[in-house]
Amino acid sequence: MSQLVIDVISGEELRRNAWLRTELALLAAPSYDDASAILAREVAACTHLYVGRDGQGQLAGFFMSGREDLSAVHGLPLGLALVHVGWSACREDLKNSGATMALFERCIVDTQVWERALGRRALLWSTTASPTIYLGVSRYLANVEPRRDGSYSRDGVRYAHWLRQRLGAPAAADGEHPFALRGIATATRYSAAERQRIARVVERKQFGLFAQLGIDETREDRLIFIARTPAQIGTALSRASVLALMSRNRDAQRRSA
Repeated sequence: MSQLVIDVISGEELRRNAWLRTELALLAAPSYDDASAILAREVAACTHLYVGRDGQGQLAGFFMSGREDLSAVHGLPLGLALVHVGWSACREDLKNSGATMALFERCIVDTQVWERALGRRALLWSTTASPTIYLGVSRYLANVEPRRDGSYSRDGVRYAHWLRQRLGAPAAADGEHPFALRGIATATRYSAAERQRIARVVERKQFGLFAQLGIDETREDRLIFIARTPAQIGTALSRASVLALMSRNRDAQRRSA
């Protein structure tokens, strides 16, 4: 795949388009035991869907996000701009190809445009059970919390407590990490193949945060993370996407030779 054609679709159109939702479900299916629960949750919250298609028009990957401009939030800064870094998936034959990074980049660049229009920075947030997702966002976003060693700032913990409430999760117990959520992702478990893929990445990267915090996706645990948009995402992430795609194309050419 030498080129990825990216379309941006509104959340309203996504919720009207049953065929598109079916495409997303079919693409994500190999990564989950059952993707229907996460599909329903994420579609309901989505305001912007980034869809990538290959040269034949086939779905290569997708990335969802949800923007909100909140006028007042108790205990938090007034005029909080909030962006949910939502669900993403990539076609099995294109994993590690740079396709998801390209969609992520487009989302963040659009978020920066939105921030400039608002005149203030947004708080980016999400929940994940995938160390690979955390590693990706911590590489390209700014002020990611919790940090790789599990630490967090005073403001970070305030946002974590507020997001727990927003998600309907109980307050963190004494001694519990405020960014760790237990049993929150109802009926959402990775497939055996996806768990193995993630385990290989964790081993290769020697990354232990999720194990340190006891995040177990088989028990439907999740990690909250928060972040800000970086100053220069385009250059670094575009280069990473291009290099990954070039590497994938070279591998494909060698296999077909």
